[in-house]
Formats: sequence, C-alpha cells, structure tokens
Amino acid sequence: RPEPDIDLALGALMIAAEDRPDLEFDPTLAALDVLADRVRLRLDRGDSTDVEIERLHDVLYREWGFRPPNAAEYHATGNSQLDRVIERRIGLPITLSIVELEVAWRLGIAMHGIGLPGHFIVGMSDGTLYDPAAGGRELTRDDCQALLRRSLGERILFHSGMLRPVGRREILARVLRNLRSVYLAKREWPAALAIVELLEVIEPTDPEHPRDRGLLLGRMGRFTEAIGLLGRYLDERPDGTDAADVKQVIGIFRGRRN
Repeated sequence: RPEPDIDLALGALMIAAEDRPDLEFDPTLAALDVLADRVRLRLDRGDSTDVEIERLHDVLYREWGFRPPNAAEYHATGNSQLDRVIERRIGLPITLSIVELEVAWRLGIAMHGIGLPGHFIVGMSDGTLYDPAAGGRELTRDDCQALLRRSLGERILFHSGMLRPVGRREILARVLRNLRSVYLAKREWPAALAIVELLEVIEPTDPEHPRDRGLLLGRMGRFTEAIGLLGRYLDERPDGTDAADVKQVIGIFRGRRN
C-alpha cells in the first residue's frame, strides 16, 4: 500500500494477530478512541498544541500508567503486540510510541515517529521531541545522545539526521524486527520465520529477508528449500560481505540433506 493509506494501528494489530488468528481488533481500536476522549475532556477550546500534548501525556502516563517493561518483562512478546500493550499498559518504546501517535492523531495533533538507533521517540514539526518510554518527557539533543549511549555505548554519536520522521511502513517493520529478535533468542524458529515472511510483505525489495528465511528453514530441517533461497540470495549479491558465510552455510545444509 502507499504510505498514506497504511493504518498504523491496524497494521500493528495484524502483526499481533500473526500467532493469534482469532484476535479481535475492535476492542483495541475502541480503547484508543477512549484515550483520545479522555484527553478531550481535559481540554478547553483554544488550547495550544503544547497544552494538548501535556494533557495527552497526563492521560497516557499519569492516569493510565503506560510504561516500558522492567528487566524481567523486557523480552515478553506482548511488549510488541498492540492489544497486549494497551491491556497491560506495558510496552517497548516503539509500541508506546504507536499508542501516543494514534491518540495524538485522533486529536488532530501532527506528531510523527523518530527511530533513533536503539530507541524510539516521537516529535513535532517544530523540532520538539518526546520520549514515550519516559512518561512523555521532553528531550534535548543532549538527552538523545544519552539515550544512544545507554542503548549502544559510546560508539555512535548523535547527529541531526537521526531525527528524520519515519513512515508507518518503517515503524511496522521495526516492530517486526523486535519480535524477530525475541523469537530468535528463544530459538522459536517457526515463529521467527513467520515474522520474516511478514517483513517480506512490508519490505519486498530487501534481499536480506529471503536470506533470513533460508537460514530459518535450514534451522527447521527444510534443507532443500533453504539451499534454494540462499543460492538465489548469492546470485543477487555475489559480492556481499556475508557471501562467504552464506556459502559455508549452504555447504552445511547440503551435507545434512544427504
């Protein structure tokens, strides 16, 4: 779909329904409407955008208590599933951002997502930045550097190009990558494969998704399919930095197939 036609909340719910085909979307969408209504009750005619955002944060983070997961909760798949984020009021920075964006858009606030390396925040066209994972705290450029340092160490320096608005397709792809990482860490290969297949739908021109699908099929013992996908990947990217590794994996899979 063209970017303007992508419904972010609906896309996030479709991701959440990947392993739960009976998931009902309407309760989550209705909850987002309720949140927007709660903000409206706190607003007066003529309130500035700054006041609207302050009231938005009051409802989301002080009244409803949305927060990021603690260390024990961090790797739960529910942190990336919009329905469970709203039900539990716990989510990763990117899913908390989806909640904030969806409620803001219902109020007519032109907010956008910003995908910092290792963290996700939201911003306004005037350059104002907010961190949904910190209760909607307003951020400075130094704060952004501190977030990078906390997530990735000292090896990456903040620059203004990191603050570009990201589209809805890119947000959904990032949610999928988070879920893929969770499933890979748990060695849940079929679940990880399903996520990679969704990534292929969202990013059909990315050659790494067929490669990843081939690697996962091999993990699942489907060696002939895996070899075919990895071979096509090498045909498309014969000089890729991972070409030698992929060739080695193909050799291993061929040996196991025999």
